[in-house]
Amino acid sequence: MSMSIYSRMLSPVSAGAVCASQVLSAVSDTARLSWEIPQGGLGTGSTFFAVSPAGTTVFALLPDGTFLPTATYTPRLVYQGNIAARNVTFTLSNIQTSDAGTYTCGNGGTNSVIQNCGQKLVVLGKPTTPGRPVSTTPVHKQQVTLTCSSNSTTVPADHGLTLTYTWQRDNTDITVTSPGSPYTFTVSTRDSHSYRCRARESQGLESEWSQVYNMEPEYGPYQITLTPSTSSYTVTEHQPLPSIACSALCRPGCSYRWLHNDAVFSSGSMLQGQADRSKTGSYRCQSSNTHGSRESVRVSVDVQCKYIVNRGDNVTVSVDVQCKYIVNRGDNVTVSVDVQCKYIVNRGDNVTVSIDVQYPADIILFTTNSHNGSVTVNESDSVTLSCQIDSNPRSVIRLLNGTEELTRADNSLTATYRLESADCRQRGNYSCTATNNIGARVSQRVELLVQCSPRLDDSVSQQLRFASTLGGDVTVSVSVLAYPLPAFAWSRSISTSQDLTGSSTPVSDISVTARLHLTNLQRQDFGDYSLTVGNGVDSSVSYTVGVVHVGAARKRYFTCSSSM
Repeated sequence: MSMSIYSRMLSPVSAGAVCASQVLSAVSDTARLSWEIPQGGLGTGSTFFAVSPAGTTVFALLPDGTFLPTATYTPRLVYQGNIAARNVTFTLSNIQTSDAGTYTCGNGGTNSVIQNCGQKLVVLGKPTTPGRPVSTTPVHKQQVTLTCSSNSTTVPADHGLTLTYTWQRDNTDITVTSPGSPYTFTVSTRDSHSYRCRARESQGLESEWSQVYNMEPEYGPYQITLTPSTSSYTVTEHQPLPSIACSALCRPGCSYRWLHNDAVFSSGSMLQGQADRSKTGSYRCQSSNTHGSRESVRVSVDVQCKYIVNRGDNVTVSVDVQCKYIVNRGDNVTVSVDVQCKYIVNRGDNVTVSIDVQYPADIILFTTNSHNGSVTVNESDSVTLSCQIDSNPRSVIRLLNGTEELTRADNSLTATYRLESADCRQRGNYSCTATNNIGARVSQRVELLVQCSPRLDDSVSQQLRFASTLGGDVTVSVSVLAYPLPAFAWSRSISTSQDLTGSSTPVSDISVTARLHLTNLQRQDFGDYSLTVGNGVDSSVSYTVGVVHVGAARKRYFTCSSSM
């Protein structure tokens, strides 16, 4: 007879009922059950009963060892035990779910249960097919969680087996750190992918694959396109502005608006409107959805002024006339003459004159991250300095940090400089200067404040170990870099007679030195002191400063690192 027996040892069944580990079997397979009758569990001369989970007799063993199976189990039962050795072993073929449960021992009958005698039979079932995986909203570069759900059909219900899950993306297995459900990962692509899962019972069977979940990640705008892609335009006043279409890739779809010199100009994806002098400058398209916004490259528009001479006005026009004179017949010379002519417009004539009005530079807007004046950012934030100029002709624009030139734009109306990651030491006054050689140079300033958590000032040689003699004095000091300037607290883990109030002295807007003056040092005053520094940016930090004892004739200093 073909036999497939699951007999791996699992967790024991409940105490007081059976003592052997449970047996696993699939439907239609043959299961082998085996346990020992506890010493003294079967009375002398008593008949042993094997009792089914339903409370009916499976077989009986007479005191002389005679094996008496019941009619229900006879076709499927093979007894292999030795009652004299208190061993009960038998196989049961063609296992069905109705066979599942705990088989117990009877002392002379089914109602007289022998404690700690018997074994549980677990009949394995195929887990239910999971439903379509459920997902939180997937967003590009953010974490998403997929949930897979299946139910065990193994009996009895207290089998103690657990379900684990495997996943596929686009029908390819995914390696996951935890085989459970839910499955959490970071969405690394904007493309759509299909996911499915299936369940597997520990030491048991696998379910069918679930239905496919098609994941379409959401993402903020990117690949912003302007059509046409021309970067600069020249138009005459009172004519239409250039018609430019803006588009971007985004999910969900984007809304659009146009910015003129960083101020909102119009809504919609098309740049439209009538040109006048105030419309000169740079234009950008801003696309936005629930996951952020991005701006296109800048487009420069130069609006040239057009003046109309009214009927009857007297206008003097300088005209550059190129004249060509032919010498008389027989001569072989052609002479080109540059003649400067002056024409007077007669009364009643209509004349259109284009006039180039030149004027000195004027700073329209100078901002830090689109804000003017004093701006505060966190350390490691990106910072964009943007300066917008109105001038004709265009200007030379310089962005400066103090006297250090950050960037320069020649023949331009805009200048931009970007700090990818602001550092505490980059706090200060930034300025934009512009000139076009008409009038004086103009300048405008903004103040950048960079918040940073406390750390040792590496521009100063740090000494965290100090030495003194018994009865001597010592001043310990620590220089810290932080903004806003921090508060300090000195402490010690053991008692001391010293005053731990301490003092601090600002060195600059972002640097301060903390000091602790110790006098008439006694033996208990030597050792480590803790300095806690905090300014409300991130967590406070602590530094350990040591005061060590040296002989009166040998006083020296030690330098070592801090403990954070």
